Amino acid sequence: MIARRSLLALTLIFAFVCTPVRAADRITVSQYGIIVESLPWAIALEEGFFKAQGLDIDGFVGGNGGGTTIRNMMANASLPFAEVAVPAAIAGVDAGLDLKLIYGGVNNMGDLAWLVKKDSPLHSIGDLKGKKVAFTAPRSTTEMVLRMILERNNLDKDVTIAAAGGIGAGMTALDAGGVDAAPFEEPAFLPPDKYRVLFRVNDYLPNLQWQVGVVTADYAKAHPDVIRKIVAARKAALDFMSAHPDEAAKVYAKVWNSTDPRFNDVLARLIKAKYWAPDGFNRAGLDTMLHGMTIVGALDHPVDLNALIAPEFQPRRR
Repeated sequence: MIARRSLLALTLIFAFVCTPVRAADRITVSQYGIIVESLPWAIALEEGFFKAQGLDIDGFVGGNGGGTTIRNMMANASLPFAEVAVPAAIAGVDAGLDLKLIYGGVNNMGDLAWLVKKDSPLHSIGDLKGKKVAFTAPRSTTEMVLRMILERNNLDKDVTIAAAGGIGAGMTALDAGGVDAAPFEEPAFLPPDKYRVLFRVNDYLPNLQWQVGVVTADYAKAHPDVIRKIVAARKAALDFMSAHPDEAAKVYAKVWNSTDPRFNDVLARLIKAKYWAPDGFNRAGLDTMLHGMTIVGALDHPVDLNALIAPEFQPRRR
């Protein structure tokens, strides 16, 4: 009898120890804490907007972009939702994943610009004729926007463009004289006595939606309330950023481990430019992105956005 009781006790203890305790969920966000686009998510966590929606979310799964983010999302069985670049979302669908687009993340390219050296003889985009210009990597967003801008200025056949391997590598090539211009995401963070802006992407492509929220169709159907709450938490973060930019900058400083006071000015410009899309989609901006994918060879077929966008999550306009 005692032996049986002991065995029962051990069995219950074993069952208790081995029963998994449900951990808090994590959201997959491409390049979280690296690119400024992901700032609303940091604010949603730091300011308690997930908790306000009744969501148990305690952090994020990042990724280097592209297929990495989609793979991280699919590996997250408890919450297969992510914010990713449009090419990654389309590639996932083409690979057979049943994904739905929930919202557009951004409306434009923010502060992305092509820089030249301070003493460069180039002063306008027209001066690039016969010159060599860097972008980050083949089929990257920087290649897309560079090709579209050159195309719109009838310079696509007169400018040599080259993949540098990254933003930092492009600036190194510029310093060494290997290229005449190179891209940089936040020119305000660079020494003004060393570089200057040749052109900003927003001056030529003011309407470009390159980031979207996605979820598996099965999860969207089974848990529509969770998706709506996630989007609502993000929207609350955007409202907070507009109303309290100084506090939002403090979250940036904490998550990005940066004490550069110039970010306050950068954030103010991004908010004024309506960089972050609050909800729904900017269809013209998506069409521009799809065109960019086509001209760099990342897309070779029409995309039916109506079939990909989940209508039940779109805001009702009055």
